[in-house]
Formats: sequence, C-alpha cells, structure tokens
Amino acid sequence: MLAFAKRHWLTFAAGVLAAAFVASGRVSPGAIARAIDVDLLLVLFALLTAIEILRGSGYVDLAVAKTLAQFHSTRGLALVLVLLSGVLASLITNDVALFIVIPFTIVAGTFADFDVEHAAILEIVACNLIGCLTPLGNPQNLFIFHRSGWRAEHFIAVMTPFVIWSIAGLLAALFLLGRSRPLRTIEVDPPPRKIATAAGGAICFVLVLLEIARVVNAWPAAIAALIAGAIFLRTRLFAIDYSIVPLFFFAFIVVEGMRTMNIQRVGSNLYVTSIALSQVISNVPAAILLSPVASGRWRELLYGVNTGGCGTIIASLANLLGWRIYVRGWNRDPRFFWRLTLLNFAFLAWAGIGGVVVSANFDRERREIHRPVSNSATLQRSPRPTRASIQAAPSALLPTNPSSD
Repeated sequence: MLAFAKRHWLTFAAGVLAAAFVASGRVSPGAIARAIDVDLLLVLFALLTAIEILRGSGYVDLAVAKTLAQFHSTRGLALVLVLLSGVLASLITNDVALFIVIPFTIVAGTFADFDVEHAAILEIVACNLIGCLTPLGNPQNLFIFHRSGWRAEHFIAVMTPFVIWSIAGLLAALFLLGRSRPLRTIEVDPPPRKIATAAGGAICFVLVLLEIARVVNAWPAAIAALIAGAIFLRTRLFAIDYSIVPLFFFAFIVVEGMRTMNIQRVGSNLYVTSIALSQVISNVPAAILLSPVASGRWRELLYGVNTGGCGTIIASLANLLGWRIYVRGWNRDPRFFWRLTLLNFAFLAWAGIGGVVVSANFDRERREIHRPVSNSATLQRSPRPTRASIQAAPSALLPTNPSSD
C-alpha cells in the first residue's frame, strides 16, 4: 500500500486538495459538474487501453526491431533510437514510447561497445521535446488541446518550430557525447503476433484519433476500448496504470477552487511561470493549475510546460519513468541519475531559449500580417483623388481575420 501511494503521490495529493476545496464549500457540486471535462477523461482512458492492446499484439515491437536492424554503427543506431523515441511519443504518448525503446537500447548495449547511458538520456529528452508535436504526445498536450479549442492541424503547426529547434539540439548532443563505433547485428526475438488483437487495438486508436479531430465525441472510443480491453487484455486490463485519469478529475476540481482564490493574478509571464512551476510539481499539474490564466495565451503555456518537462527528475513523469526503466534493466552506474539531471537541465536551457526565439518569430509574423497600411503609402499608390484615398485609409487599419494563439 505504501509503495502504491509513493508511486501515485501526485494523484493522492490532488485528491486531498480537491476534497479540501469541496469540504470548505469553495467548490459546489454544480461547479464540479461544470468543471469536469468528461470527454478528456474518456479519451485518456481509451488511449491508454488502445495502446496497451496494440503493445500486446506484438506488431509494435516487430516494427521497432526491423527498423533497428538496418543500422551498422553506434551513432546511426543512437540517432534512430532517439528520433524513433520522439516519433513514437508523438503517436502513442511518451511513457509508452519509453517502454518500447529503452529496452531495445539496453539490448544494443549487450551486443556492442554502445553508449547505452547517453542514448537512454537522449531518448527521454526526445520523448519530452519531440513527442510534444501532437496532442497525443503527452497528457498536458491533450489537456491544453481540449481546453484551447484548437484544431489538430493548428496545434501541430504551432508546435513544429519548437520541435525542430529541439531536434537540432538533440542532433548536436549525439555528435558531442561520443564517437561512432561499428555495431554488431542485433537479434531480438519479438513477442508472438496476434492479428485480432492488433485489429482491435487499431480500431480503438482510430476512434481516439477521430475524437482528436473533433469528428466524434469520446464515448465511442471509451466504449470500444472497454469492450476490446475485456476481450483481448482480460485481467491485464486491471494492470494498466490509469492513475492519470483520476489525477485529471481531481485537478479539474482544484483548478475550480483556485479560480475562487483569484489565481488569475499569479505570474504575468506565463511562459517563465509554467517552466518554473513544472520543476516543482511536474508539468501536467502545472498545465492544469495555470489553465485559468491561459485564455488567449495557450501557445505560451504549451511551450512553457513542454520546456519545463526538462530539468528536475519530477519535472515530467517521462523523466521518472525513463529513469526507472533504465535502472531496472541496466543499472551499470549509480551516477546515471546525476548525469540524467545534468543533461536534462542543459536541454531545459536550450528549449527555454528556443521557446523565446520561436515565440518572437510568431509574434513578428502576426505583426507583419496585421500591420496597418500607412496613409502616405495609400496616397502614393492610389490613382484616385486625395480625398478618396484619405477616406479609404482607416479601413486599412483594421486587421483582417485575426487569429488567436
């Protein structure tokens, strides 16, 4: 029981705080009903279940094994592992990507003089900074996606420059952290493949994607996931870590309680505040706690909490999870924790600068789009009489089709 409480301390803390708000009368039952985003809770359940079904089919492991078998140098393997971590994270969440890629990295270390430690660290960073490309990449992205009301293509367009900046840093780190060596052939026996299980998982995952695309609500995905999980996972359905679902449930109540305490006054610089808060309470709770002040500033919060996933070991659940997977499977050097933290802080600085640079570019482009046409320019270009030009000038000052962050 104590181990369970330690593993899910964030959920327990959120539950205690939510209960305190309800008991004090700051949050009424009616306010709870309005605050809870049922669709988000259902799609989280469906996503976690669909991914576990797909993992059980054996096809995900097969795809990764075939990809890794194409490389013959340690640097080439490290490159594909790091990029694959980020791509998988953007599709099936960062924690599942780590469960798939880090064990393969450890196997690679048994076949060649391969720097498993640095590769594992960069995989964790990639899951945080490349996986954030899509709403599916991590829980805070999915939360912000739902709250912002953005379309999926707009979300990806906003995150693409930030992810490109992050990839540049990861590529530089790959070349700076060690030289390339020949790599022996890696032979890994993948688990048996189950076509029916893969089909069931794929159907559930497609329904999740349709919810993300706002084609259907979350109920079809949740019902399908429950039925498919009962059929294909059976008792393993109860072994899935669903703690993120009650965490969000309690967090909605906490946010509503904070709203009654005028939390909107906290932090004028949302980007810096979200990075700093993530270092202390992790980026998922930070995203939820700061969401009341993020209306019209969702990009600022999005960049902040994803940047804030680097840094301390608790800044992102992916950091904790990656560390635990590596130590359990390899555990060659007890100093891994400190090296992970050091490189994480280096990427915190890199991503922090990137967020500022990319945001400045976004703001400059918006100013260019909405820049008013000066009266003098109108007078010079217009063939009409001066009086008509002056009358037309005020309309040029009005921005057309303004877009929100």
